[in-house]
Amino acid sequence: MYVFAIALLFGLGIMALSKLAARVLNTETWALTTVVLGIALAWLANFDVWSAWGVDVRASWIGVTLSGLALGGIGFFWHVTLDYVESLYRKHIDEAVEFERTHNIRRIA
Repeated sequence: MYVFAIALLFGLGIMALSKLAARVLNTETWALTTVVLGIALAWLANFDVWSAWGVDVRASWIGVTLSGLALGGIGFFWHVTLDYVESLYRKHIDEAVEFERTHNIRRIA
């Protein structure tokens, strides 16, 4: 269970780094950046999800690389999920402003 929580938090960090890299580099290749950062982080931390869960792989480097791909996928998932939540928030705010405008309601606060 701890390995899954660590992978989720690594994925959140990877998502933040990929958004930062996409903003600095002015590119739209954030998905590729997320996967590359996931593999790099797995190699730097020697993070092997499969051996921690007791799944045998042919070589340890395969486990680390596959863990990096999984971390990249988790980072991609975080990116899409947080963008969805942000869009719901924007929709809520824009609907409130539009409702106030169309019904001629003045804000008090």
